[in-house]
Amino acid sequence: MKIKCFLFLLMLASINQSYSQTLKSILTETPLKGIGDETELSKKAAKPMTFSYVYSANKSIQNLISIEKSSIDTIYIEKYGNKYETTSTVNRSSSITYFKNFDLKKYKVLFTRNEKDTNVKEILPSFNWKLIDESKTINGYTCKKATTRNTAFNSNQSIVAWYTEDIFINDGPMHYNGLPGFIIQIEIDDNSILTFDKLVFNKENTAIEEPNNSAPELSFSDYLRQGTK
Repeated sequence: MKIKCFLFLLMLASINQSYSQTLKSILTETPLKGIGDETELSKKAAKPMTFSYVYSANKSIQNLISIEKSSIDTIYIEKYGNKYETTSTVNRSSSITYFKNFDLKKYKVLFTRNEKDTNVKEILPSFNWKLIDESKTINGYTCKKATTRNTAFNSNQSIVAWYTEDIFINDGPMHYNGLPGFIIQIEIDDNSILTFDKLVFNKENTAIEEPNNSAPELSFSDYLRQGTK
């Protein structure tokens, strides 16, 4: 009887330890395409973005740490013997934060673009994942494949996820979650890849506060309506 009690307590301690920890990592978002041409602007659009990532106590936060700037290029088009000046723009956010609270099923996206703050709060999306019998190693972790269709936030994207069961955290980049393990990599259509690297664990919890900025909280539908005004 004492042995059974000891094994039960050991199991509880193991479970608590798996949840009482912090995971920190670096996430790189790599666009696979520019803006459809071979200009300098297209190369700027294909520049990778780097984020910090922290998971602790059933919350996670992802913050842009690379320096991003909007770019404007002037292009001259010749037509009927006359030259016309046109401009093209890659408009990038100077700050981006993705926040998830799994207990409250809350998801937030905050960003600053052209010195204007935006603060969007929504219910954390769920996904209908299809598990695929295929695996590969990514950054030292054996990962399994899953696919889904992302229709959240007016999207319609084909998603391939690579997750590892070696990490008992059901999270991933941006709003992606819900697989039986941690999502190491996400492939969005043939447009971009998001990959975690340099994963570091700490047995202590790290406090993650819900982020805010100067903008009022908006639902995604209110944010879209605001953009049409």
